[in-house]
Amino acid sequence: MNDDRPLPLFVLPMTLMPGEVTQLRVFEPRYKQMLDTCILDERPFGLVLNDPFQPVRGWDGPRTTGTLAHIDHHEEAGSNHMLVVRGGERFDVVEVIEPALPPFSDPAVSDLVGEDGFFPDQEALMARAEELGRADLPLHISASVRIRSSFEPDEGASTTVFNLVRSTMTAIAGAMGIDKDTAGPWVQSRMEEVEASGPDGVFLAASMVLPDLESRQLVLASSTLQEAVAEFEIGLRDLRRDLGLEEE
Repeated sequence: MNDDRPLPLFVLPMTLMPGEVTQLRVFEPRYKQMLDTCILDERPFGLVLNDPFQPVRGWDGPRTTGTLAHIDHHEEAGSNHMLVVRGGERFDVVEVIEPALPPFSDPAVSDLVGEDGFFPDQEALMARAEELGRADLPLHISASVRIRSSFEPDEGASTTVFNLVRSTMTAIAGAMGIDKDTAGPWVQSRMEEVEASGPDGVFLAASMVLPDLESRQLVLASSTLQEAVAEFEIGLRDLRRDLGLEEE
């Protein structure tokens, strides 16, 4: 992404891995504004795991590493926006830019929330931002970021990832009572996706089998493929323990 403008951030209790495709529902005014900007400018936004211990103007702040989210599909459903996004390059947050307004629990904006609890619209929020002298800022958090490079190839590390995913998926299918003839083709198709992703296949693998957000974030933030594989192995070991699966 060759763009010096601040990157709009969607700060959520979730991670998006490079190569991963997922659905999102956008309903908050601040993120509707973000979406309008991204669609108009045909640019991605950054999806980042939230950090409640590093608040930004009262909102949960972002972790230091996130993923570009490219919008593959968008449609409106009433007051909601439904998205299909695809994970692109990783990035590091260099400098966080505060949003114009604090959360609706703050006295500066709490009067804008109706008795029915509905969010005020963007126009009302931007008018309040102007009253507070902050109309030059967006409603959402944004940041200057540094794009991360893809990992250098390492055949041994990639083979380790491939084998770990295969064994874990097969074990989970067995624990669920799914016979091998049914599970086999599904596992194989997922393996082909991981293999086709090259050195970054570890991210797609993590998106498939690691449910724990912290484990996924540690893989995402890794500096080398070897470090990512090590974090992936730790996350899988914890998963197998939690599910009562035998160690390989």
